[in-house]
Amino acid sequence: MTTNSNFNFINNTIVTLELPFSEHIEELRQRIFLLFWIILMLTCVAFIEVKDLVKILELPIQNVKFFQISPGEYFISTIKISFYTGLLFSSPFVIGQLILFLLPGLTKKETKNYFTFIIKFINFIWIGISIFLLYFNTSCIKLFFKL
Repeated sequence: MTTNSNFNFINNTIVTLELPFSEHIEELRQRIFLLFWIILMLTCVAFIEVKDLVKILELPIQNVKFFQISPGEYFISTIKISFYTGLLFSSPFVIGQLILFLLPGLTKKETKNYFTFIIKFINFIWIGISIFLLYFNTSCIKLFFKL
């Protein structure tokens, strides 16, 4: 039986796995491509269910309904609502792909600091979104429609 010294990992305790720059770019391209399709899929699902989303947006104000001033304005508004909803619900996938791309290049200390930063960042984002939806959404709609 012949052995190749390149694959003799028993004697080699430290294994360094380094990728060339072109492979890093290829991995980044694949992750961006995956995120593009996830965002597109979630946007399409939101566009299909846009009537329910519009009802949710109309909940804080009882007397205000979306109306159309110019031809196609309601359609553009539904596309915007769908796109922003797709971005909002794809944010966990984006953060996950970012973590999976950056994690192999970090040391253990950097990984610990990075995860605490990411967890705090995610919590602040979701707390900010929930505060906006609970308190400021009604105020902004009232200001916009001058009720």
